[in-house]
Amino acid sequence: MPLPAWATDPSSLLITEEQYEALPEEVCKSIEVVDGSVIFCESPSPRHQRVLRNLARALADARPADGPCIDVLPDTDMHYVERNAHATDKGHRFTMRRPDISVLHCLEGNVKLTSASVFTAVEIAGFDSRQRDFQDKKAEYAGQRIPMYLIVVLDADETVHSVEEHRLDWSGRSYQLAAVHRDVLDTELPEGMKLSVSFKELESV
Repeated sequence: MPLPAWATDPSSLLITEEQYEALPEEVCKSIEVVDGSVIFCESPSPRHQRVLRNLARALADARPADGPCIDVLPDTDMHYVERNAHATDKGHRFTMRRPDISVLHCLEGNVKLTSASVFTAVEIAGFDSRQRDFQDKKAEYAGQRIPMYLIVVLDADETVHSVEEHRLDWSGRSYQLAAVHRDVLDTELPEGMKLSVSFKELESV
């Protein structure tokens, strides 16, 4: 039996930033890339998308009128800028995640979104994505020094169960659980964004 391609050529499992950008848009939307390795993402459910839409709208409305320019971007490629601490110069590879929502300082022109611009990342965690959102992305976003991470936790019926609020600790490299919100997400994001939105509003059609 012939060996699979990766057995003789491990690099066949990896993708570069240039190769990613050459992929069709529909393929790009179905994957993320971590240290050069492709990770396939399941399609979100209608309820997941509804919560995403309503939360993005609430975040946009929470932007202070007299503050810096702030943008709220759903489902947008975010390129990592901080290197993996365990990677050598030769082994450093492209990483791109796509947070459900990124809250960031406005970008100029056609500049790519990077983790350096994001001050709050949001993931909506159903049962299929909990390990990725609570472990992998939590560690990665902290490593990218994103100041705040919100995890919207969905129940089995995909209603909103709670929202976990994580903030960088004194080391600037790991998150501490700051609050667990129930019924209402009431908090203040960096840059003076005061947010108060009920779970019923997040679930509304």
